[in-house]
Amino acid sequence: MKKLAFSVLAIALSFGFFACQQESSSDNNEAEKVSEVADKTPTAPETTPPPVTRPEWQEKAEKMERTTVEFAKEEYDYGKVQSGEKVTYKFKFKNTGDKPFQITNVKPSCGCTTPSYSTAPVAPGEEGHIDVEFDTTGKQGRQIKTITVTGNFDGQITRTLKISGEVTPPSN
Repeated sequence: MKKLAFSVLAIALSFGFFACQQESSSDNNEAEKVSEVADKTPTAPETTPPPVTRPEWQEKAEKMERTTVEFAKEEYDYGKVQSGEKVTYKFKFKNTGDKPFQITNVKPSCGCTTPSYSTAPVAPGEEGHIDVEFDTTGKQGRQIKTITVTGNFDGQITRTLKISGEVTPPSN
């Protein structure tokens, strides 16, 4: 009886082993078929992302030798004005460094604020300015406008100037 049970067990193990071998072979065939299909499937061409481009005025400021600049005032409060008035202010600065200072760009926060400035270098020890005009037409309430100045400042290449105040309705 023990011999019969042992024989049956041996035959069962043989069938199990044989079945595993066929299954493994079958898995390999499936993997080969998937690989063949993948080889025939068209793929999108490899693309590289476009290079990050910075504006010319930013690159220019980044490449220039840095210098220190001090503004007499970086914020100007014009108080109360009536809507429709034009507010002007001259932001004065001095090149306190030992390299020429050059403004490469000035950008206002909105179209109602207009800056004007010289792009000529300011020599060490010399002074310069940025004129700002704010047109209050159509504005009411507290107003804060910014002007971002880019140049070869020591540290960050930008400085932010502010002009603010209260705009009241026009008198009739």
